Formats: sequence, structure tokens, C-alpha cells
Amino acid sequence: MTHVIPALADINIPAHVQIQTMDNFEELLAEIGRRTMMGYAGESFFGTSFIQGSRLQFTTAMSVQKMVDVSRMDRSKKKDTVVEVTEHSNRPQEATHGRHLKTYLLGTACKGDKFILPAFTFNYGVGLDDDSPTATLILYASGDDGTSSWPSILLLPQGAKLDTTDGAHRRSQIEDILYRSKVSDDERDALRANAVDVKIVFESSRMDSHQDFADCGKAKAIPKSLVTTFDVRDKRNKRSRDLVKANEFLAHYVDATASNVNLSSKSKMIWSMSAIRMFVAHIVDHHEQPDLSEEEKTAGAEAFFASLVAHLAQLRALDNARKDPSSTVTTGSLRDVRGGDVALRGIGMALFARAFLHCKENDIEFDDMAKRLASIDWHILDCERSSLPDGDAFADGIRQHALDHWSHLLVIGDNRYRVSSSSSDADAAWEKISATIFEVPLQTA
Repeated sequence: MTHVIPALADINIPAHVQIQTMDNFEELLAEIGRRTMMGYAGESFFGTSFIQGSRLQFTTAMSVQKMVDVSRMDRSKKKDTVVEVTEHSNRPQEATHGRHLKTYLLGTACKGDKFILPAFTFNYGVGLDDDSPTATLILYASGDDGTSSWPSILLLPQGAKLDTTDGAHRRSQIEDILYRSKVSDDERDALRANAVDVKIVFESSRMDSHQDFADCGKAKAIPKSLVTTFDVRDKRNKRSRDLVKANEFLAHYVDATASNVNLSSKSKMIWSMSAIRMFVAHIVDHHEQPDLSEEEKTAGAEAFFASLVAHLAQLRALDNARKDPSSTVTTGSLRDVRGGDVALRGIGMALFARAFLHCKENDIEFDDMAKRLASIDWHILDCERSSLPDGDAFADGIRQHALDHWSHLLVIGDNRYRVSSSSSDADAAWEKISATIFEVPLQTA
């Protein structure tokens, strides 16, 4: 007998999940027996259904082999944009993290030793279409028992795949050992002898599934750019993502997967999502009206970047290259000219934040500011990096050829240097360049 459970009345159940209730245990077993006799070809899992965070979830355990069989992964790729990342469920494969997990499994589970893995979190509801099979969740519950958890059976039909929310690296390494790695049959059998605990969230919103991933990611830190992209419960993260998605240039050139503020010199992308968040955070923290929301404090940021792209030569060149597939201009080809282009680094985004705030505080037009910023030489050196001497003379060569407004940013080592992106160094750089760009009228700048 199926009846309504009051606790589920306000819970949003995905269209591909059917809920049945039984208030008699014998009736529940009879239903399972009936389906088995009728040739049910799917999988049956015994467990507990429960409400958590205003959503229905189900927890169970299954063998590692079964877990691989009934689940799937949908990874984004390294250097994907915000739009591309948000179309997938999982972060890119991190080779080092994967190797560590595989070594751990080979040294424990595959040898029959003690080991432990965190629970896998799967989803059923995101990315399904009209042809996707419907899962049935049978709850053992009375009509009004006042509880928020119930003994249950999940009937997962043939062809249904659980989408991996958290545990993609664990799953990929288990699958690799079972099917691809050069391991012995005994090692595979030892791994197959184990089961894993599984949570299934019945959720149809991909954004909410991403939030689940960000929340689960507290255990293994995920790249900061992905946290910014997914963890929209943080208002600064949400504003950063909205800013990037609203600007075609940023959407194309912001790396949503990078771990650091700065990208590698050869990256085709310009900035990381962490750098975008740094832009937003500086404005929010230093706005003269602290009671305004993140959106109000950063209102107009989209137009500000449009002005920067229109007037800064390096950004304009990259915007043209974005629109012209035959162009030979790349971010890498511009980033390292004359020792490096500050505008194409994390520190550049920090300076743009200060310029934006200056516009807000002094009622300056964005185009006016962008034209003034375009008058600055954004290159670190007055010569190419290859022209500098090696050895003991390297540090002196750097100091001699570094442009004055960037010289304090350089952290110099033996035959190498890096550009600091610290807040204090950005403040000092902004003082130098603002004194220069406002020294003369715009028309003669």
C-alpha cells in the first residue's frame, strides 16, 4: 500500500525517481519477490532513506565491483573555462592524487590488509532526459510516523547510472586496478572482496550537485579555482562566477581548474578563478560603503572589463585572437615578452581591482581609466629575459633592467625571479602607476 509521508511533502523529488511506501514489512518483501519473479533486470539495494538539507537521500553499501558497474564519472578537463566546468560533475583528474590512492589500494586492499575509504557520494537526477530509466525507492514507513529516516530498498533499473559527485579519484583508481593495471588476479580478487559505503542524493539541479561536491571537498582540498566556481554558497565565489560568465572575454580566458592564483607561462588562459575572486574580494573589503552587498559593491565590473579589453593592447590582441581561429597570437606568446606582462598575471587582476575601486570612489568613467592604464608599460623589463646575464651578475642585471613601477614586485633568486601577487605589493604598485597615469591630462597621456 502506498501512502503520502508528510515529511516528504515539501521535498523536491527528481522526475526520474518514483517513491513507494509500505507500512507492512511482509508487504515490502512481497513486493521485492514479485518484481524478482517478473524478471526484474535491475539492481536492488537495501539501506536507509533519509532527509538531509531538505532533500531525500539514500545510503547503502555495495561491493567495489558493483559500485563501478552502476556508476559513472563526468570529468571536466584541465584549463576548462567556467562554462565548460559547470557542464560536468567532477574535477579534472589530478595525477598525483590518483597515484597516491592507487599506491594505497595496491598496498592494502589488494593484499587483503586493513584499509578504509570515505563514502562515495553519487547523484541520480542530474543530466537525465526523457529516455533515462526511472529508479524506484520503496520506503518502509507508516503514514505519519514523525521520523526523517526509513528502512528502504532502492530498485535501480537496468541501464541506470549513478553520477559521481564525490569520490571520482577513488572510483577511477578502483576501476583502473580491476580492468587496466598490470596486477595479478589474486590482487584483483582481493580488491573485489571488499564493499564500500555509498550515499545517493536525489537531486536534479546541477548547480546544487556542484555545491555538494564543494561541500564534500572539505576532506581533500580541491583546487581553489574550482571551489570558487562550485561553492556559490560563498557570496564572493558566486559574484566571481557570475562576473566571468557574464563577460565573453573572461569566460574564454579564465581557468576554472587552476590551483594557484598565477598560471604557467605557457597556459593559453590568462587568469585563474582564484585571481577573479581576489579582484572581487579586494573591492568588497575596501569599498567605502561596507553595508552594501557583494553585487552592489562590484556593480559595473562587467563593463569595466569590457573597457579594459577595448583599450589595453595585450587584452585587445587576445580578444581578436579569440574571435579569429587563424590568429597566431596566444597568451603564452604575450605573457613572457620582456620578462613578463604584469597585466596577464595574478598581480594584474589585483591592480585592476584597485583601478575599479578608484573609479567608483572618484566617479571616473571606465573607458577613461582603461585608456590611462593602456598608457602604462606593463612589461617587467626593458629588455628580453634572454638578454640578462647568468651567474653572479643575474640579480644585478634584473635590477638594472626592471621598470621602476614593477621592480619592487620581483623576488630574485639564482638565475630566476618571480612576480609577487601579495596585497601589500599590489598597493605599492598601484600607488606608483596611479601617480603616473593621473600626472598629465588624458589626451596627452
